Amino acid sequence: MATGRVEIVGSDRGPRRPHRSGLVIGAVFLLVVALGLAERPSDRDLPRPAPVITPVPVRHPAGVTANAVYPVPEGTGDTRRMRVTFPDGSRAELSYPADLNLAALGARPYVAGTLDGADGFRPLTAPLYGEAETSAGRPMIRRLTGNVTLWPGPPGVDDAGAVLLFGFGDWRLALQDGPAGMTFEQRLDWAEHLRGTVTPDGFLTLSAGGPLRLARRGEVRDGVLVGPQLWLGGLSRRMIVLAPVPECGRRMSVVLDPRHTIAGSVCRDGFHLAASGDERFVRTALRHVGVRAL
Repeated sequence: MATGRVEIVGSDRGPRRPHRSGLVIGAVFLLVVALGLAERPSDRDLPRPAPVITPVPVRHPAGVTANAVYPVPEGTGDTRRMRVTFPDGSRAELSYPADLNLAALGARPYVAGTLDGADGFRPLTAPLYGEAETSAGRPMIRRLTGNVTLWPGPPGVDDAGAVLLFGFGDWRLALQDGPAGMTFEQRLDWAEHLRGTVTPDGFLTLSAGGPLRLARRGEVRDGVLVGPQLWLGGLSRRMIVLAPVPECGRRMSVVLDPRHTIAGSVCRDGFHLAASGDERFVRTALRHVGVRAL
């Protein structure tokens, strides 16, 4: 574990509970639906997926904007096409059956990075609901720089550390810390040396300087792909992960969260594609989604 000054977060920080009041006129029925995930005793023995710790998205009020870009598809008839940009700036065009409706899933960036002298890569992910999902109603711990803040770890994940939240335009990226925690100096290195640029069509590209290095396309660690990717979907069971790779002969996998277990994957024409969801969606995506580098 790296040495240095480590921030200690007090245990008196708790979630703030919203208070609602209103005037009831006539006969009004109010139905409150609580969505949750009950842990079964047998689940405690199952290994948690790595390297990403992602809580089940919380359904927020309609006023909260999704932390994703929705490309405009082209084409008529049974086939649609859309252009996408990966976090490293490379571009591609997807062609797919119209009934998959991939553009409506929304696209979010993913890439992992590492600091000089640090152990392993840490993933950068885009929470579905941005800051609202990361905060979960709790107060911010502190502001590190003008566009980077520090928040408590995901609720209900006991071994997760604090979260660094980066703001690039309307985009929010989360860097999940581990149980041991980074030093204050390491957090500052991330905050000061990760740069983001929003493209004219709304995608986020990333670069790094100083002691920070982002994973290269197709880079694999312990069998897991950590290079630049796009995640399509996430709110429903349906999800597609798309990543440019130098070659398709190497064994690799992507790891999401328990809600989105990868059901199948394929690699062709320099792109790795993995899918999660119902059987028909996965089968159609793996067989009929085409990707062409631009």
